This record gives sequence, structure tokens and C-alpha cells, in this order.
Amino acid sequence: MTDGHLIEQTPTRLVGLGVSPGYAIGRAHFVDRKKIKVPHRHLEQSDIESEVQRFQDAISRSEQQLKSLKNRFQSQGQEHDLILEAHTMMLRDDMLIKGTEQLIREQALNAEWALQKVVRGIKKIFDNIDDEYFKERRADIGFVADRLLRNLLGKDEPTLANIKPDSIVVAHDLSPADTAQMLNSSVLGFVTEVGGRTSHTAIMARSLELPAVIAIDELTEYVGTGDLLVVDGSNGRVHINPSQKELKRYQDRQATYEAEKAKLNAVKQGFAQTKDGHRILINGNIELPAETNIVIEHGAEGVGLYRTEFLYMNRSSLPSEDEQYESYRDVVEKALPGHATIRTLDLGGDKLADFIRVESEDNPVMGLRAVRFCLMHPDIFRVQARALLRASIHGELRVMVPLISRLDEVRAIKSVFRQCRRELEGEGVPIANDIPFGIMIEVPSAALIAQHLAREVDFFSIGTNDLVQYTLAVDRGNPHVARLYAPMHPAMLSLISIIVGAARGACIDVSMCGEMAGDPLCLPIVIGLGLKNLSMNATSIPLIKAMVRHISVSECENLVNEILELNTAESIETAVRWRLREMLTGTPCEPMLDALFDDPSMIGELEDY
Repeated sequence: MTDGHLIEQTPTRLVGLGVSPGYAIGRAHFVDRKKIKVPHRHLEQSDIESEVQRFQDAISRSEQQLKSLKNRFQSQGQEHDLILEAHTMMLRDDMLIKGTEQLIREQALNAEWALQKVVRGIKKIFDNIDDEYFKERRADIGFVADRLLRNLLGKDEPTLANIKPDSIVVAHDLSPADTAQMLNSSVLGFVTEVGGRTSHTAIMARSLELPAVIAIDELTEYVGTGDLLVVDGSNGRVHINPSQKELKRYQDRQATYEAEKAKLNAVKQGFAQTKDGHRILINGNIELPAETNIVIEHGAEGVGLYRTEFLYMNRSSLPSEDEQYESYRDVVEKALPGHATIRTLDLGGDKLADFIRVESEDNPVMGLRAVRFCLMHPDIFRVQARALLRASIHGELRVMVPLISRLDEVRAIKSVFRQCRRELEGEGVPIANDIPFGIMIEVPSAALIAQHLAREVDFFSIGTNDLVQYTLAVDRGNPHVARLYAPMHPAMLSLISIIVGAARGACIDVSMCGEMAGDPLCLPIVIGLGLKNLSMNATSIPLIKAMVRHISVSECENLVNEILELNTAESIETAVRWRLREMLTGTPCEPMLDALFDDPSMIGELEDY
């Protein structure tokens, strides 16, 4: 026996969501975040103010703990610092803090029970949000509440301080504080039962470059401390107590992956140019200003998408013009000599419930969001427009508006910018003369009228995540239909072709900033369809740049001509897999492709089961 488990125990394979690529092989370390039992009692009137003070003391202790964590990991990068700062901001949120104090005073409830009631209400608000990023902020509220409850009850936080070397962390969920503790440890990777691609835990895993798989149902029912695990963060697989044959296979893959990753990182800087001499511009997607440095370090030539929504989250009031200006200036300056494309806020009314009165919507993803919200609330949008115009003198700023579906929306937004420019110039504020103005093509209606829209703007950016969702009527977050989410669907390829053709006809730039742009399997398709400007997450950049250097535009165009004759997403994907394998056989990219998507050698894995 080894660590309480039989050596010859039957192998088990679990499938989840791979959020940080690579392989980890080690022993499981189970982190038990048991639900705290919350006491419920009514107070005497004479005890109410002392109870409020007890709650405020717990807030102070929580803030000090987060400050200590930030100081401890300050040298490890701004990414972790900003995530912990977000939790600190939540500890000052009026809805959370004032709401709890109000319940203590008005209903004479103990602090723990009052806090739990308030948190349940906040989580319900997040449950009604369709945007994946904002839905996953629900977990952050839970982590902050958990810290407060533990401080109120005098219970210690779960710790990774005593974790054994070369362990793989297994948990129902991990807080950013948990993940931060992995910085100076020998943790090899982690797996959880819940989470999403844009959760703080997933973001930090990619930043730390730890292989990670999340969203595995009943994970903790199958895995215990001491189990030997293989974590395949590229394909979202976790193997429990693998056979010797399977273990050897993954050890070989791990060694190859790490060696090739090191080679790619060594040449990630510089231009990406195809074998037949075509330059492909590779930019990075960011959500926080501090991520600009991260994407540049990974080889990005600039920022292709800055999602400004984070500025509006976890706060009880709107960000000021000066605050926004400083954030946009930071991104624009750090992106030099490349450009920074900043997307205007993509929020819906339900996401601003803390400080704006709006009616609830039955289907927010089809409702008042993005450009529609901005035009309905010009007082909010004008502040952002002024801040963007002020930041334009600090570098190569491009402004981009999301979710355009009508021509009049473009004209209305341009009118707001013209008005704000006149105001600022009248105030003596310097503004760049030429600020490229573009729109995101994310809905079928925009794609189908792209030739008209192209006459009104300086560039298009194809947001494939929403374009797939709206075109195929598939909510990719819905487990019942997620398998129908298919970027290679013939309808998608037709729409992209229309968009690129319209941009070419009007002689304007067209880029892609959705998940397709950073997907190695989709790369020959998007290049073959005529795209030469791609923006993606930081960790995708080194491989994509390496692949570009070993393929030709002519090969990609021939492939597209072939697959446009096919009529199903499945047949297209099969054709692309085989052709891409042919293109990259014998190049440094070939071993990385083995890790990133299945190939014939994977058949051996199925035979083990």
C-alpha cells in the first residue's frame, strides 16, 4: 500500500475544463473548505451596537490579512496584487457592509446571520447575469464572506503552508488567497469542482503557469489525499492512479511539452511572419491595466482588446473621469510602440444594480447591454468618452464599441464623441487629431450589413465568442447545449468571410479578438479567410506566433477553399486537424499540438479503459 491507496487500484479518468495548459504529475493534496455553520440568534437592544462593532472588527482583521498577503507576494507581479485588492474593495462595499450593519440594527440579528442574509441577496443578483466574467465574480463574494465569517467565529483559514513538495491541490473551489499561497510553494498544479475560464483562480493559474483543470463534477468524491494524479491542463483531463503504461506516456509528453515550451518562449518576441512573407499582427487581450505588461512579456505587439468593465465592478459608485483617464493612459503608454484598442463598457443594467435603478430583464443577454446601455445612459457613457479622448495623446489609442447591430447606433456613438471632443477642446484639453474608431462585429445582423457599417468606421474587430452564441443560438455556459457551441460551423465561416470582404472593400482594417483568434486549431482558418490581425490571451501568444512562422497564407487559403465545400462543423474540424498536422510535421510546433488537441496517438488512452 502507498499513502493508504492500493498500487493496482483501477485507473479513473475525469473530464473538466482545462484553463491553464501543460501537464502535472504528483500526489493529491486535498484542501477542505467545509461550509461554515452559521449561528442564528436575536440580540437584546443593549447588545446591538457592540455587535456592530464586532462586525467592524472582523472587517479590520480581514483587511489586515489581505494586506499581509499582498505584501507577501508583492514581488510576484501585479496580477495577484490586483485580485487581492478586488477582495479588499469588496470589504468596503456598501451593499455588503452597510447592508449587514442595517440588518443587525433593524432586525436585532447577530453579525454572522445578518452577513449570510446579505450575501445570499447579492449572489442572487449575480445569478441573473448572463455574462460569464461577471457570473464568476459571485465566487469572489463568497470568498470574502467566508473570510469575514471565519474572523467573526475565530476560525482559521485553510492553508497550503504545510503542503508536501510536488503536490497537486484538489478542492471544491480555491480562493485567490489560496492560489496566491502557491507562489512560493512546490505545488505542481490544481483541480477543482467548480469555476470558469474567467474566474480569478483560473486567471492566477495561467499567470503562474500552473496546469489546472476545473469544473469537474463530484471531483472530491473520487480523489483523496495521496492519490497519484496526472493533470492535463491542455485537454481538461485528470487521471487518478494511472497505469504504469499511461503514466509513462504522460511523463514523456510532459518532458516534450516543457522542452518545446522553453523553445517557443525563447523566440516569442519579434514579428510573426508566414513562410510566404505575410506579416500577422499578434496582440493581447486584457481585463486589467496591469495585464498590459504580461501580454507584452509573452510577445504581444500591443493591446488588441482592453475590456473596461472591471473598472465598474466591486464598488458602490461609478468610476470618475480622472480615474478612468489614468487607467486608459496606463494601458496606452505601456502598449507603445504598439497600439491599444480600448473597448467601451460592455455592461447591462443588471450589472450596475448597486448604483443605478433599472428594471430586471428576463433575457439580459438580448437586452439593455453594451452600446444599447451607453446610449440609454449618456451621462455614464460621456464620462468614459471624455476619459478616452484625454488619454489619446499618450500613445496609439483606438476606440472600439461592442455589440453593434444597427447603423444608427454607430452614428449616435460617433456623435457623442464629437460632442465630448468639442467640450474638451473648449476647456483647453489636448486631444490627438486622429483616433481610429471601430466596432465589434458580434451579432449576425452586423455581419450581414458589414458593407454599410464599413463606410462609417476605421476598423472592425470580430468578437467570435458572442458571434457564435448569437448565430447558433447556443449558450456556451449551459451544460445541456454547450456541445453545440461550434466556432467551425459553416455559418460562422460564411459570416467571417462576409465581414472580411466588407472590410477589404472599404479599405479598413479587420481583426479578431475572440477565442478563435488564440485557438491553434482555428489559426489556419482565420488566416485563410484573410485575417492578419489577431488578439488573444497572453498564454496563447508564443505558440500562435511560432505556428504563424511555419505555415503559409497560400496553404491556409487552399484549406479554406476545401472546407467551405463541407457542410458540418465536425467534418470541417476533422479536415483542419489532418491538414494542420501535415503543415507542421517536423516543425518545433508539432509536439505542442500533441498536447493541445487529440491525435491518433490518443487512441491508446481509450484502450486502457
